[in-house]
Amino acid sequence: MAKSKEESDEEKRKAKIASLRKGPDLDKYVKGPRKRYTTYELGASQYSLNYYTFRKLVRMAGANIKIRKNVLIDLDILEEYLEKNCKDGGEKNV
Repeated sequence: MAKSKEESDEEKRKAKIASLRKGPDLDKYVKGPRKRYTTYELGASQYSLNYYTFRKLVRMAGANIKIRKNVLIDLDILEEYLEKNCKDGGEKNV
């Protein structure tokens, strides 16, 4: 038998609530050829820093973006901050 309109509306409402509880799909921002956003864990390994050191650096740069319980790091803002505040410019005399 065909479902009544009320039953189908109720199922759609439940599906929407379930998707909202799950949170946004952040993989489309974090993965890809040009990573503009990353997470604390991936960024710390990318910059070869301790997790807490990287987190402190990101907060000083103001590059963290909170989305509900998740945090994304804007790498463009972080790179700009590092360029302005880096003392030796990343070059070492060998």
